Amino acid sequence: MGKFEEQIIVSASTDKVWDVLADIRNIYLWNPGVVRSRLTTHGKIRVGTCRLCDLRGKNYLDEEVIEFEKPHLTMRINDTNLPFKTAEIRYTVEPQGDKTLVRVSSKYQLKFGLLGSILDTIMMRSQYRKGMQELLRGLRNYVEQSVAN
Repeated sequence: MGKFEEQIIVSASTDKVWDVLADIRNIYLWNPGVVRSRLTTHGKIRVGTCRLCDLRGKNYLDEEVIEFEKPHLTMRINDTNLPFKTAEIRYTVEPQGDKTLVRVSSKYQLKFGLLGSILDTIMMRSQYRKGMQELLRGLRNYVEQSVAN
């Protein structure tokens, strides 16, 4: 199983950052890898809420909230055309004075057994980490611009 963590400091309150993260239907507004996102369940966002994200390159993620209590939001990938067998993405927000430390960690396993492990070592892990770094920069830019306006 692969795992890693990335982090970034956002010049905004923890409440402001949490509000953006917790609005899971609108991840496309700040994550540059997501072209479109929508909820596939109805009602208030909570554990069990699902969303579908259309990604660049005709890829998709069907995700479900499995943890939703500030300071943690965890999403599980239930279906995708990417080579993930399993994946969980956990966001954590921590106050740092008047700023917020945002951590994103992922635990995942690729499809294809041994071949998937080799693929992870050669290519996938670095691409996945890069995507998470872009996600964090997009979140920071979106939150900081909305605070400035």
